[in-house]
Amino acid sequence: MDRPRMRPTFVLPHADPSAVLGALPPLLEAHPRLTGTLFRRHAVLGVREEARHFWSPQLHLEVRLPDADDEDAPPAPQLHGRFSPHPHVWTMFMALYGVLGALGLAGLIAGLSQWTLGDAPWALIAIPVALALGGFVYGATFIGQGLGAEEMYALRSLLDRAIERADQPSERSARTASSAAASRSAQSPRMTT
Repeated sequence: MDRPRMRPTFVLPHADPSAVLGALPPLLEAHPRLTGTLFRRHAVLGVREEARHFWSPQLHLEVRLPDADDEDAPPAPQLHGRFSPHPHVWTMFMALYGVLGALGLAGLIAGLSQWTLGDAPWALIAIPVALALGGFVYGATFIGQGLGAEEMYALRSLLDRAIERADQPSERSARTASSAAASRSAQSPRMTT
């Protein structure tokens, strides 16, 4: 079992990214709770505003193309997906980490100043307090993931349906091509030597 991650990420190397992104609009229009914004090589899927909660996730999809100059680039177009909270929530969590880091640093500076002056370094208590609160904030992200698990599943299911729809035309054209080849071979006389 995978350990929990802050922003779960996945890669779809075998799906045609353009076809998948093209299959999303009709699925989004038909879905009562999900919405999305689509661009040429990027999409952001989320929960409609009337159904959104503080912990509601978003699914960011990005098409990564091959690049001869970039050794980390994929050999074929790939669709990368990442679940994350709404940008306002993500910014709030990063701001909390920044404030807690500043609190810990201020406690360290004040405590060391007290210590060098010969006073009791009581300000050093800010360091474990900041670390404990940082751990709580980190744990809160996983609580939010648990609360938004149903919505994450709905977003991923929508993407899976888009992949199925994107694969259908290629399967149809492959079946049509094979049936056309079979009918041509049945109509043409066979030559034996």
